[in-house]
Amino acid sequence: MTLKTRLSLFISLLVGFMLVLNLFFNDFFIRQALEKQYDRFTENVAVQTVKLYEMYRNGEAFSLETAYNHLQLATRVASEMIDGAAPDAERLQVIKEQTGVTELEVLERVPDGLTVRATTIKEGAGVSDKKELSEKLAQKEGFYLDRTSLAKRSLISGYYISGSSPLVVRAAIPSRGLGPEQMIQHVIQYEPQVLELGIWKMNASGTPDLIYGNGAFFEDQSEQALLSATEPKLRHSRVPDTDIMRSSYPFQSDGAHFILSMAVNRIDVDYLSQIHARSELTSFFGMFLLLMLGTWLIIRSSLKPLRLIVGKVGEVAAGRFDTPLEANRRDEIGELAHQINIMSRNLSRHTGELRAASEENAKIKEQLESIIQNTADCIVILGLDCRIIKVNRAFCQLFGYTEEEALQHSIPELLHPENHRFKKRDVARLLEGETLAAAEEDWRRKDGEYIRVSSSLSAIRNGAGEVWALAAVLRDISSKSQMEELLRRSEKLTTVGQLAAGVAHEIRNPLTTLRGFLQLQQESGKLNLRHNDIMLAELDRINLIVSEFLILAKPQATRFQVKDVRFVLGDVVSLLDSEGHLKNVVFHTRFAAESCLISCEENQLKQVFINIIKNAIEAMPQGGNVYFDITRPIDHEVAICIIDEGVGIPEDIIPRIGDPFFTAKETGTGLGIMVSQRIIQAHKGTMSIASKLGEGTAITLVLPAFQEK
Repeated sequence: MTLKTRLSLFISLLVGFMLVLNLFFNDFFIRQALEKQYDRFTENVAVQTVKLYEMYRNGEAFSLETAYNHLQLATRVASEMIDGAAPDAERLQVIKEQTGVTELEVLERVPDGLTVRATTIKEGAGVSDKKELSEKLAQKEGFYLDRTSLAKRSLISGYYISGSSPLVVRAAIPSRGLGPEQMIQHVIQYEPQVLELGIWKMNASGTPDLIYGNGAFFEDQSEQALLSATEPKLRHSRVPDTDIMRSSYPFQSDGAHFILSMAVNRIDVDYLSQIHARSELTSFFGMFLLLMLGTWLIIRSSLKPLRLIVGKVGEVAAGRFDTPLEANRRDEIGELAHQINIMSRNLSRHTGELRAASEENAKIKEQLESIIQNTADCIVILGLDCRIIKVNRAFCQLFGYTEEEALQHSIPELLHPENHRFKKRDVARLLEGETLAAAEEDWRRKDGEYIRVSSSLSAIRNGAGEVWALAAVLRDISSKSQMEELLRRSEKLTTVGQLAAGVAHEIRNPLTTLRGFLQLQQESGKLNLRHNDIMLAELDRINLIVSEFLILAKPQATRFQVKDVRFVLGDVVSLLDSEGHLKNVVFHTRFAAESCLISCEENQLKQVFINIIKNAIEAMPQGGNVYFDITRPIDHEVAICIIDEGVGIPEDIIPRIGDPFFTAKETGTGLGIMVSQRIIQAHKGTMSIASKLGEGTAITLVLPAFQEK
């Protein structure tokens, strides 16, 4: 399918969709409007009918009162004028005209009912079949009002009975059209859609009785429920060939409960909607075809110059930039042709530049590849999923893998389970743009042996600055680690030698106590149990001091265990407490209440504490206070702070503390702090020193808290 066909079809379908959508919404809103219109019409007719009922009902009462007075006077006068004898038709016509009535009859009571003796009605005389009425008239003397319909005309009749005469005079006058029946007829006459109106009154048993109008549409028992509702109700239904809407409206009048029932001829909304939809669809298809044809012709003429442009683009894609396009048009297509000519010239120029740059990049790539392959350090390129992407020759020589074997591994497979730096938080910091200092870790060779290396990790970014890989540079430091281990052992032996005097003095005190008690028992020849308890306690103290001393003096294998650093530091404080008392130094411990578990090598950590505490004691020749604080600043860290009140350290010396053989003491070796820093680094922790001359020194150790996996 060509572009012009696709565009014309797309535009036509889009417009067609909008037209169909418009048709749907129009049909929906028209149906809603018609439904609401018929509901409002029914409601308005009901409200107006109720008001008319009140008006006509009041008019009927006045009309009945007037008719009553008129008929009473007319029948009395007529009775006096006939004077007990039935008049002839001419005489009765004269009396009718004088009394102003519409009908006048003279009746006689007979056993079977009433017999007409004289009448002004054209049907003539006859016997009345109103036996019930004759029975009432036989028991009553005076005037009696009755309403009847003669010859389909609504009339009001009155009867006058004289006690001395067997004759009964009946007169009738029009009801003047003011009753509810006339009102209902008027409403149906002027509202052709109203098929039926009825007014119902609730009787004592709670069922409705029809008092005015007609209720044929409500004779079904299922429709009787509408008449018992306490609020207006509507119901759509269909009788043969007629769609109607039944409704009931309850109302109150003179304290009584009435119901207005109404049946309205409802126009078929679905039929009207279908007619509207057919007309709209017919016009829609005509417009759609015309629109599609017109769009196709317009697009065809507009896209003709694009063929030349497509041909030129094909030449540019093939690398031919010499032939320019003719851009004589002043519209967008002419502007497009002009821009393509400019693009062609620029591409011709840039292609030459890119060719030269590509050759230069190839040379640089060869040089970089040569540097990577020939450097003495191991270089490992890692993906963000920690899979190895590339290694250099030095890596293969140091670890024994071929390049193909190395590419089949991920970094976690080559690292020591504990001693490695590839932790989630460190990699996340690197991805966020931070730099990581070099660290020591153990990597596994192909034969399974672990090698201690110095590792520096950095991020590799693309032109947009996004990290797409990581680069690890490894340097073998196994020989350096062995030398540092020898230095640690040497420093440990030196520390043990310095502790010997304090330990000997600490042991001499309980030995003196033991000797004294033994002499007392020897002289007295008696065994004192209280003295035995004191001697056993002193022996336990000697045993504790010797045990702690042996732990420091005996070389042990490095084995990390979970320990509470509060107890480790507490043991060292207890060991050096006697030496502190000798030099007038008081120890103060302020430990956190919650547990401070860490993964550590207890003997190495005690060596660090001993070095720091001995430096604190030596920094206070006149005595003073040493404070030990252990806190949990965050969940995954434990902080140990040791503060003295000594002479302090000059600021220019602090950065050099930890360098091998650098010391400010006359008899020092400079190895104590260096070994301590190495031990803390091996525990994945940090050591920081803060000091002021004349005020004291604070050394803070931060170690990772133990996290149960």
